[in-house]
Amino acid sequence: MKRETESPHDFDSLFDLWNRRVYAYALKKTNSAYLAEEAVQRAFIKLWQHRGRNPDINVERQLFCIVRSTIIDLIRAEATQQKLKAAPITPMDHTVSPEEAFNAKELSAMLRQAIDAMPEMRRKVFIMSRFENLSHKEIAHRLLISPKTAENHINLALKTLKKSLLALLGIFVNLF
Repeated sequence: MKRETESPHDFDSLFDLWNRRVYAYALKKTNSAYLAEEAVQRAFIKLWQHRGRNPDINVERQLFCIVRSTIIDLIRAEATQQKLKAAPITPMDHTVSPEEAFNAKELSAMLRQAIDAMPEMRRKVFIMSRFENLSHKEIAHRLLISPKTAENHINLALKTLKKSLLALLGIFVNLF
């Protein structure tokens, strides 16, 4: 429920007052204009969504704490995505023939390609779920979406990967 004293201009005033300092802080920590801008946007959204929860905390302190944790989340997600792109998916068996290793590398490349082809939000949610082992609720909290939306993204991602793998299996069956 909206308070009578609250107006859309309150957010604008808050944003105008702190945007430059928060952005400078985020840019200094990330060395990336994109990550800094993303962190600032998410921080202001989160601050605005949770306003009034803890009125005793200074807004400046709250904002900088939120942007700091947001930067950490973004850097972790970026690092996970880089690891995913760099690391091949290999079978668990340690006695792998050269042919199996080649097939595993090919499968890994195709999986990576299928994941990269997903829409950005679906890819992020899937990576957070499967490679960072986060729950739907944790993903929802980090990406500012509902847990049900996170679950739907994961289901759609799994359907996409299943189709890709079935198509690949069809190609291999036709070859042999």
